[in-house]
Amino acid sequence: MGSYDVVVAGGGHNGLVAAAYLAGAGRRVLVLERYAHVGGLAVSARAFPGVDVRLSRYSYLVSLLPTQIVRDLGLDLELRRRRYASYTPKGDTGLLVDNEDDLRTAASFRSVTGGEADHEAWRRFYGMTAEVARALAPTLLQPLRPQAEIERLVGQEAWRDLFARPIGETVDERFRDDTVRGVVLTDALIGTFADPATDLLANRCFLYHVIGDGTGDWNVPVGGMGAVSGALEAAARRAGAEIRTGAEIVGISPSGEVTFVTDDGEHTVSGGHVLVNLPPAVLDRVMGRPETVPEGAQLKVNMVLTRLPRLKDAAVDPRAAFSGTFHINEGT
Repeated sequence: MGSYDVVVAGGGHNGLVAAAYLAGAGRRVLVLERYAHVGGLAVSARAFPGVDVRLSRYSYLVSLLPTQIVRDLGLDLELRRRRYASYTPKGDTGLLVDNEDDLRTAASFRSVTGGEADHEAWRRFYGMTAEVARALAPTLLQPLRPQAEIERLVGQEAWRDLFARPIGETVDERFRDDTVRGVVLTDALIGTFADPATDLLANRCFLYHVIGDGTGDWNVPVGGMGAVSGALEAAARRAGAEIRTGAEIVGISPSGEVTFVTDDGEHTVSGGHVLVNLPPAVLDRVMGRPETVPEGAQLKVNMVLTRLPRLKDAAVDPRAAFSGTFHINEGT
């Protein structure tokens, strides 16, 4: 039975970050991953035979990876900013949010809403979220702060509208047009069953989407998400971490013993600490507890196109519309 300072259960991106830091600090670290590759949901794949394109298979953009981690671990990684945040068709026109041309964004708002009010509200609202991002993002690498301290940090208006009351109330109060409201609520609802009118879980989802790295930008990793995990794996190995793939964990004891199965049988190692990078239901199972399986499902369809779809909106180039997030039927 091998002995380690730390056993990391699961080789997803969080497990790899932990392994790289701990090994770099001189700890003896073992990462156990059941698949033949590390990366968890942050992986790339050549999904279609004969098509030399690497798709981000599950997770697809980078926002919550702090620059400090990239710098600390010396990651060889290129992230590209998206000029266009989103495009939302509505009839024969559509709402294009251009991060580099506010006049163009304003004209797009006028074509959809018929006026200036919602664009001005948009600018005020996202100006506020930008200030929150700059204040809050640095705290994500620190111990969790008390509520009163966060409230002072972000200010009373932001605390009320983004933290303390349902985000749906804030959106209904600030914006008039239903399409605009739907676009704002995207970041509060994607991947959840939360009701934005009553459930503060929607607020949490929204905040994660707008504070990343102090800017809220969702960047495209060159080479796909597998390039992110690959850079993290390289950093962990460079620091001295041992990584075993094809090793499925079947048991974790409170004493730090970890049992796993590989092609050549069952093995047990011990760790002074065990860091768990597994879904809660899997942790329940390997700890011998009843599993609590969350309800819900998500669907992601990967496509490679020979050309982009045409738009009814002749004023918008499909290359702009599909460079960011393309919304469909995006009402409240």
